Amino acid sequence: MTEKLNPNKTDDSEQLLISNTIQLDSVVQLLIEKGIFSKQEYSEMVDKVLKEYQKGE
Repeated sequence: MTEKLNPNKTDDSEQLLISNTIQLDSVVQLLIEKGIFSKQEYSEMVDKVLKEYQKGE
């Protein structure tokens, strides 16, 4: 039996996802600005972690 999606719940989920994305992006930008790591290092790590997640599928 399939359950109908509650539009309000979907909107809440989307807002939570957007909020989390904005927060993560803010932290990454701050760490790059402070010289903790470079944009290149960040991109390389994102690629590495993505590949690790894809292996697990």
